[in-house]
Amino acid sequence: MTTSPAATLKNGATITPHLIWGTIVLGGLYLTSLYSFVLFHSLAELFSIGVAVGMFMLAWNARSFMENNYLLSLGIAYLFVAMVDTLHTLAYKGMGVFEGFDANPATQLWIAGRYLESLSLLAAFFFLAGRFRYQRILQGYLVVTALLIFAIFAGFFPDCFVEGSGLTPFKKVSEYVISAILAVTLVCLYRRRAEFDPRIFRLIAASILCTIVAELAFTFYVSVYGLSNLVGHFFKIISFYLIYKAIIETGLTEPYRLLFREIGQREEALAASEARYRSLFEKVEETNKELETFSYSVSHDLRAPLRSINAFGQILLEDHTGQLDEEGRDYLGRINAAADRMARLIDDLLQLSRVSRAAMKKEETDLGAMAAEITDELQRLHPERQVEVRIAKGLTAQGDPTLLGAVLDNLLGNAWKFTAQRSRAVIEFGRTRLDDGRTPFFVKDNGAGLDMSYGDKLFNPFQRLHHADEFPGTGIGLATVRRIINRHGGKVWMEGAVDQGATVYFTLGTNQ
Repeated sequence: MTTSPAATLKNGATITPHLIWGTIVLGGLYLTSLYSFVLFHSLAELFSIGVAVGMFMLAWNARSFMENNYLLSLGIAYLFVAMVDTLHTLAYKGMGVFEGFDANPATQLWIAGRYLESLSLLAAFFFLAGRFRYQRILQGYLVVTALLIFAIFAGFFPDCFVEGSGLTPFKKVSEYVISAILAVTLVCLYRRRAEFDPRIFRLIAASILCTIVAELAFTFYVSVYGLSNLVGHFFKIISFYLIYKAIIETGLTEPYRLLFREIGQREEALAASEARYRSLFEKVEETNKELETFSYSVSHDLRAPLRSINAFGQILLEDHTGQLDEEGRDYLGRINAAADRMARLIDDLLQLSRVSRAAMKKEETDLGAMAAEITDELQRLHPERQVEVRIAKGLTAQGDPTLLGAVLDNLLGNAWKFTAQRSRAVIEFGRTRLDDGRTPFFVKDNGAGLDMSYGDKLFNPFQRLHHADEFPGTGIGLATVRRIINRHGGKVWMEGAVDQGATVYFTLGTNQ
């Protein structure tokens, strides 16, 4: 047979053990007040003092891993509230600890403690997002508390209670001011509730409300042993009990709720971000597929009219050349050349699109052998060219053979193209070691070179430094090279000078 954690009434309401024990404790304290109000007051204040000291001990020992600065600053503040409340308890009328003093110092200490408590509850919001410096906060509270105690016992603090007439206007106004400070604190707490565990937020809010009720009750009494004084202490006990529930018990019996709350929030944020990025990735994938379909459709639709333009232009040049003057033949030649360039541009754009999406299969690849095949083919296509090709030995790397073949095809093709005006062209493919320890591959030529102020732009699509009539091309090759190198986790860059050749370096992975 199991026991229920709460008793159920006939109407369906429940009574928790906390409520039962709370009623018993408050009832016992009330009976104690009938026997001796001084004893009741001492027990009530000792309970509050014990809670305050416990809050400090928990906050101080947990300061290295508790990230809620509001709770940490309260833990430190309540240590000094406990000091003032301890002196208030000892100075209470009937205790006989401080001879020669009436009820005024105890009331002054009460007001000082409540100002310290309410302002600390409000000021703690300034530490939520800021840097928390324990030593300076401790020093500040120590100085303020010492000055308050000195002002009270030295006679500088305003009177709060006069025997025979009761509370002074300063004391009553102070209770309302303290209540107003607590009300502002409650509003701030509500606005920043997202930064607290929901359970802790509710307990602290309820504690502040009880403190406000206690302060208002303390504005009515004439005798320090009166009923309003009793009610005020009851609400103070409840208030401190709620603080106890919020910080001490939650922090000790359920530490994961308090200490690891931010970890849970970060995990939730990470999961939300992961879901968001997954959704974005799926949309990007869908968009890429649509673009791929669109690009193939456009290329197909563009190729047909381009072939027609080229074919009919060629027919005109071959079969009707006699009917055209020199200017007409020149125009037709330009039309055919433009159609050829457009066809090459479509092919290059499709290749650029494919290298971004093609599946990669990394394996040991002989880049030297690839370079030799490419340059042999270039020499076969241009037998009139005298080009000295130097390819180092042992140029192997981990990578996708097809994609790396496209890299070398573009780089060596560019080197071949831009050395066309050299009587003695030299193209070199090798590997070097830089001062920073990297060992990139390089393709070097002694061709037209480049202005380094435009060097980075050359790896963007359609960027060219030379007119198409001088060096033909579409401006897509180097953009394709960069995308392939990026997919291999490497980097590509260029060095050179105008009319002094150029060198393109590239790495494949961070280990180079």
